Amino acid sequence: MQEIQFISGIAVIALYVALIALVIYLIRAIKRIVSAVDNINGAIDNIESKVDHITTKTEPLIDNSLLISNDIKEISANLKIQSAKINGIVDTVKDTTDSMVNFEQKVQKEVETNVFDALNMASAVSKGIKSFLSVISGSRNGSYKNKKIRTYENDEDLY
Repeated sequence: MQEIQFISGIAVIALYVALIALVIYLIRAIKRIVSAVDNINGAIDNIESKVDHITTKTEPLIDNSLLISNDIKEISANLKIQSAKINGIVDTVKDTTDSMVNFEQKVQKEVETNVFDALNMASAVSKGIKSFLSVISGSRNGSYKNKKIRTYENDEDLY
């Protein structure tokens, strides 16, 4: 049984040595992890300072862009209102122009009709007066005056 105790003693010592080696390895690994975490923290601090620097420079730009976007919204709203007003004015002008054209056409039609009627009547009266005067001047006591018809023998007599 002593052999078993001796072997178990050696096994215990081997386990302690392996445990010590494992602890040493874990200590080195933890040191590497801590070193990597420190490097990461340094990089994060560097990035954070750069982000803070960028943030301080971009805050006025963001504020200005907000003001500009609000101004653009107001201008576009005003443009929509003005556009609606202009559309109303254009529609009114179009309706007025259409009414004026219709009125002009009606007046022109009425005036032309009346003028043509008056001209036809004046022409008829004129023809009637001419006919009356020719009948009166052409006849004496019921006899017609013979009109002398002139004939020309050649073209030279015409000129």
